[in-house]
Amino acid sequence: MNIIFSEVKNEIDLNESFELRKQVFIVEQGCPIEEEFDEFDDLNRMGKDSFHFNVYKDNICVSTSRILINKMLDKQSAKIQRVCVLKDYRGSGIGLFMMSHLHRFLINKNISNITLSSQDHAIEFYKKLGYTEIEGEYLEAGIIHKKMYINF
Repeated sequence: MNIIFSEVKNEIDLNESFELRKQVFIVEQGCPIEEEFDEFDDLNRMGKDSFHFNVYKDNICVSTSRILINKMLDKQSAKIQRVCVLKDYRGSGIGLFMMSHLHRFLINKNISNITLSSQDHAIEFYKKLGYTEIEGEYLEAGIIHKKMYINF
């Protein structure tokens, strides 16, 4: 069993990320495609204010995510977004593997203020990682979410 965390840096990896997001968010959860993809999914922006990541298990893309970095004056904060795991791999530790590597990536960039919008079913997962709820529930793409944060 070979598990690899990889930053997306080319069109092939980006397309694998997109296919996984389509499967999870559009097919499984019924999110509108026009709400799933935006300007931060452009390969030309990657490495500047957006970073995309894939996790591969035995050469299969089983998880994906992206980070948006917000630079304000001398402080930086980040928002983790679009975290998903292929259905057959949920509950196997892949989500924890992804989040651990995302945290390490941000710590290496000296970013300690991290937010995310958790779907209702994943709130306990993020709480176990140390995240705290900061706002009440809201609907996004017809799914209940809560904004959460962590500081390192």
